[in-house]
Amino acid sequence: MWGRRRGVNLVDTPEMALFFERLDRMNKVQLLAMRAAWQSTSHQDHEDAWTAVRGVGARESLAKEIDRVRDKAMAWVLRGTNSLPYWGDNDNQQFVKGEAREAVVDAALAVALGSRLDARTHDVLIEPWLRATQDQG
Repeated sequence: MWGRRRGVNLVDTPEMALFFERLDRMNKVQLLAMRAAWQSTSHQDHEDAWTAVRGVGARESLAKEIDRVRDKAMAWVLRGTNSLPYWGDNDNQQFVKGEAREAVVDAALAVALGSRLDARTHDVLIEPWLRATQDQG
């Protein structure tokens, strides 16, 4: 339809595709390390980061896109996949992915919002991902 302004798409980008490809290659140890790194961040830092994310959403009219990013990250957590390294059984895989869910969502938002976030917020959201993937190609 002509004259209709196209909105920003935070989900279907090359950066997000690469993020989810790398996420698919993570093993149990990396996901648990990601969870541990997420847990080592203070509750207040998490709250401040989420306040900043909501602020970007409101300021740049991206609330629905932020929800889409969160939904896609949670869909990854909930779906079974054969692309992950051997896990033993699907229940174990789902448990570990579920344990890492907050860190996965935060990292997805950091990737999707990129420079829209201030450096401190971006670092809080992405740090567990960086720690867990530092040796991953």
